[in-house]
Amino acid sequence: MITGIPTFTELLENPSLASLYTSIRRSGTATGPELVETATVSKKTVYGYLHKLEQAGLISTVNDGVGTARYTAEEFELTLMVRETEVSITPELIEVIAQKNEYPAIERVLNDHGIVTFALAYDLITAHSEGDVTIRQIASLTDLSSGTAYDLVEALYSILDLGDDESSPATYTPADFDDDEGDLLEGLTDN
Repeated sequence: MITGIPTFTELLENPSLASLYTSIRRSGTATGPELVETATVSKKTVYGYLHKLEQAGLISTVNDGVGTARYTAEEFELTLMVRETEVSITPELIEVIAQKNEYPAIERVLNDHGIVTFALAYDLITAHSEGDVTIRQIASLTDLSSGTAYDLVEALYSILDLGDDESSPATYTPADFDDDEGDLLEGLTDN
């Protein structure tokens, strides 16, 4: 049972806290010293986060009799209904949020549109990887610009290793086109 809504909210906003939770979840169990070694925050902050996460019911202590406390992450799913749109906040979504400092599109969507829009986009991008929706539909359904939707699709494909090489979004630059090949529009109208 999650008891600390303020901590849960901080988990959605604080990539360091989200990263700590994600590290525990990925490893199955972890000790404080193990987490301190891999964390990007101070030892004091790691232990403060561990206490906060444990008090909120997001992690628990596993007694293995060795003396050093081992922590395990609790699974959860929080379903929100906003304007007839249902979105789920899950540990997988937290894993993506933990990387928002590395992917500007994630931070931009969270800051400009909020967690509900981000969670909806996450679900739609998962559907995109399965061929169920297009990037244009993602943009339309989330009220994101096409460019922002595309950037977010690229970020989530990278983080979650979605799709295969053929279904990954492609990016083109002017260097990809040869000036000697003629006008693309002219070539299309000739056919």
